[in-house]
Amino acid sequence: MKYLLKKVRKRSLFRKAGSADENFVEDESGAVTVEFVLWVPVFVLILAITVDATVLFMTQANLWSIARDTTRLMAARYLTDAEAEAYALDRMARWGGDTAIDASHTANYATVSFTVPVASVSPFNIVTAFTSGNLGVSLSQHMEPE
Repeated sequence: MKYLLKKVRKRSLFRKAGSADENFVEDESGAVTVEFVLWVPVFVLILAITVDATVLFMTQANLWSIARDTTRLMAARYLTDAEAEAYALDRMARWGGDTAIDASHTANYATVSFTVPVASVSPFNIVTAFTSGNLGVSLSQHMEPE
């Protein structure tokens, strides 16, 4: 208890004395603000990297889904190669404007290949600092008998 009283008296003595240096040393207001300002960019960067990676994984999953649907329609002989490319491009329009699509078939297989640049899909383009490649999917299915 005596310690607390001494501390209170000491503070009041400093404030009464009016010394700016002593008041500055004792004053801790704003310390949390400085720490907050220092850490916010780190958290924002982590959030942006997470969003970029999530969008890339989601785009990759959608590429697989569109490729699966397109090759299935080609294998069942519902779409020609040109129709399959138009169908896939229409479904892919929401996910990337620079999509390269190649649809082809042989007597036994229907094949669809997609290539999307990472830079055109990534919202913050942070991932492009680590990779400058493409997202690619190639899928083949056996042709159904006529």
